Amino acid sequence: MNKRSVKKTIYLFAALLFLLACEIPLLAAPAPSNSEPIPIETIVAGTVAAAQTQTAALLPPTLAPTMTLRPTGTSTEIPTATATVLFILPTSTAPFKPYDAGSSCQLIALEPYNPILAPRTNFDTTWTLKNTGKDLWLDKNIDFRHSGGTDMHKTDVYDLPNSVGAEGQVSITVPMVAPSKPGTYTSTWTLAAKKKTLCKVSVTIIVK
Repeated sequence: MNKRSVKKTIYLFAALLFLLACEIPLLAAPAPSNSEPIPIETIVAGTVAAAQTQTAALLPPTLAPTMTLRPTGTSTEIPTATATVLFILPTSTAPFKPYDAGSSCQLIALEPYNPILAPRTNFDTTWTLKNTGKDLWLDKNIDFRHSGGTDMHKTDVYDLPNSVGAEGQVSITVPMVAPSKPGTYTSTWTLAAKKKTLCKVSVTIIVK
């Protein structure tokens, strides 16, 4: 080989080295480190975490589902049982029924009936009687007289105002005065023919 050929080969080789130097970067040697070697588990965990982070960054954002609460029914208060106190008031006794005894007489009406009067009040009591027998009540033979109870009358004995036949009626009025003290008072009267009692009647008043 002549000198010209040798020079030409050297130039080509130098050009080839230059081209290789421009295309392939030089590999730098790792710097020496005084720290301990990193465990392989840590390297793998880091690599996995980095991969997950990159994957999450690439995924489109998703909306988190929202929870819809169902409307609940309105709570209803349950009424609690309460004790009920019953006040039982004493009831008044049945109204006084005027005394009516005898097979030949019937009480038809009484006025006033169980009146409430102030002390020392003047009032009239009227009994209406019916002759239920067959005998005639002669005004001069029949007496109406006080026979028991409280003395509220002014006269003890009265004659019939008129004679009364069978099924007839007669009204007898007796002037009276209420006692001076509060209370309930009853006065009893008898319709009689001599010693024969035809009927007995009475009146009751309340003094307040």
